[in-house]
Amino acid sequence: MNRNLCCCAILACATVFLPVAHAQTWPARTIRMILPAAPGNPSDTLARALIAPLSQSLGVAVVLDNRIGADGNIGMEACARAPADGHTLCVTSSNNTVWNPVMRSNLPYDPLRDFVPVIHAGFFDGALIAHPSLKANNVKELIRLTQANPDKINWGHFGVNSTGYMYLGYLKKSRKAPFYAIPYKTPPQALQAVLSGEVQVEVNALFLADPHLKSGKIKALAVGGDKRLDFLPGVPTFAEEGIKLPLRTWLGYHYQAGTPRAYVLRINTEIRTAMADPAFKEKILDRIGLTSNTGSPEEFDSFIRDQIKAATDLVKFLGIKSE
Repeated sequence: MNRNLCCCAILACATVFLPVAHAQTWPARTIRMILPAAPGNPSDTLARALIAPLSQSLGVAVVLDNRIGADGNIGMEACARAPADGHTLCVTSSNNTVWNPVMRSNLPYDPLRDFVPVIHAGFFDGALIAHPSLKANNVKELIRLTQANPDKINWGHFGVNSTGYMYLGYLKKSRKAPFYAIPYKTPPQALQAVLSGEVQVEVNALFLADPHLKSGKIKALAVGGDKRLDFLPGVPTFAEEGIKLPLRTWLGYHYQAGTPRAYVLRINTEIRTAMADPAFKEKILDRIGLTSNTGSPEEFDSFIRDQIKAATDLVKFLGIKSE
């Protein structure tokens, strides 16, 4: 074989094996998970619980970096600007991936342009809860009661971009239900307001409301998941009540746009494996109230695009202006 042909053959072989060799060098160092939220919340609990199984399966240390501020924008920008080399994983949510882009202008990141979906971890579903003294046991009765008592049924919420506020606005406009809105700073504060009777109704997270529902201190008029709860079989879902809105709070993981697909698929597999473990489900997922919904990156991408469109349509219907 002449020298030129030999060199070409060697170069061709090297080119074929380059992706394999490159993949074998990853991960080459610590993997950092950037979480745009404070320690102690459910997304933080899940991310911390994943550290051990991911560190073991990937063979490198995995650390969590809480980047707090600006309603998640600081953390999201930091993650978007990190190198697309598979060593910086982004903890994302419906708030910073769907609602911030829809509700806020001039964001320092674009969820579709700057990120690639890795895995949809699942949903933190909520419920329409009420004080036991409220003379309504479902959404239809609540609307009739509100229409008969304009601005006298207090509806608590915790921000214009919160799930509860969106449901409030939708019912006020589509069902002509004149609730009186009362804002709170946090979900626990709003929950306490229902428990005390300061407000009669609100939408709040099931994992917060669950013990009070089971004890009878509050009641549920509708639930936000895709099926009824086992311990509340008589309570319909919002969808069953004819209210189909993109308002299920969810949690996921993203990489930076341009991250090699092999890394995306590997992290997807490792997170799915960890979350499928029965002990992990019992100790972590059930404790924080996360309904697992893991799937492929492509399924997650399609879901996000549908959510952004539906959220944009809802905000337009409600007449909410971006900040």
